[in-house]
Amino acid sequence: MVDIQRFTDKYFTRTRQILEAEELNPFVRAQVFVRQGPGTVAGVDEAVQLLKENVDFSKNKGAVYALKNGMKYSPKETQMIIEAPIQDIVELETLYLGIIAGETSKQNDGSFIQGSAIRQRMQDIVDAAGNRPVLYFGARHWGYKEDEIIARAAFEGGAVGASTDAGAEIIGAKGLGTIPHALENIYAWKCGSEHAVLEATRAFDKIISSDIPRIALIDYNNKELDDSLSVVNTLKDISALRVDTCGENLAQGAYRPEQRAQFEQDLGRTLEIPEEDKKYWFGNGVCVSGVYSLRKALDEAGHDRVGLILTSGFGKVEKVQAFARAEQLLERKLFEGLGVGGIYESRAATMDIVAVGEERNSMIPISKVGRGYSPNSRLELRLGN
Repeated sequence: MVDIQRFTDKYFTRTRQILEAEELNPFVRAQVFVRQGPGTVAGVDEAVQLLKENVDFSKNKGAVYALKNGMKYSPKETQMIIEAPIQDIVELETLYLGIIAGETSKQNDGSFIQGSAIRQRMQDIVDAAGNRPVLYFGARHWGYKEDEIIARAAFEGGAVGASTDAGAEIIGAKGLGTIPHALENIYAWKCGSEHAVLEATRAFDKIISSDIPRIALIDYNNKELDDSLSVVNTLKDISALRVDTCGENLAQGAYRPEQRAQFEQDLGRTLEIPEEDKKYWFGNGVCVSGVYSLRKALDEAGHDRVGLILTSGFGKVEKVQAFARAEQLLERKLFEGLGVGGIYESRAATMDIVAVGEERNSMIPISKVGRGYSPNSRLELRLGN
């Protein structure tokens, strides 16, 4: 049997700890897709086997529906759905996503792990970040059996932490990570989506050891400004906010490309933005204008001590460089650290919880903004009934 806790992202083991302490274990519908495509399905059969070996679907009355290896898939097509009590599956996400991502990349692109390239990419990211801390958060982008190899290369390139215990052991440390969207989904069900970010962070603050930094994940509702201010105004020990706005959403406070003139008007001056950087300033996901608006809102509310940790897309050296150059143009520090995953080529797999309920037959649609349920009639029942 695989040592699940050793290879899973730390925020999933902490989520399990919080859910157990709070006696929360509703059914969830977890939906898995691969953004990059089209292509041939790979790794799904192995992911189903991992679930079979670690979850008793006959006992919990859950089920797994999935495509089969060798089938063709489209970009973002749902490849697997898991319906089960959250505590049964929350610690498995890193592993089954890594299996699917790694095998899909090998099958479709002939990709393989090359330590020297990973080391160089990380070194370039660290250099671009101005030696601010960069954490390796890419365990879910490749099979867990190579997690330690990849983490070692990332540390050699200058990373200062990793999300799994298996990776962090290389430098004699433990995995890092606080709150995932999965936990916020459960509090959206319990308390209402508008309270998900605050209540998930409050639960973390209550349950998790005080020596772990309080870092809130603030993009769940696509209300990055509102939820950030709600958290820092309520919980005094918040040290940082993690910004992870997905590519489907325009962050609250961000500007679209066609709104550049408005941004400059609001800023009070014209900017000479390098041509290669423009795509990182405006639009969906974690962009410069959105992060600037958040930083400005925090500072104006008296929370200049609260840092920003940026994730989503920062495995691209050019994006890190664009943010560093933006700080010079804006004359304002935008981030205190980065979490990066894509420091090697892979067809990353993603999981979103899209429904939650007391029982499997009473689940209601609940998901982070931009990632709702996407049913797929091609899925076949693989486990449970």
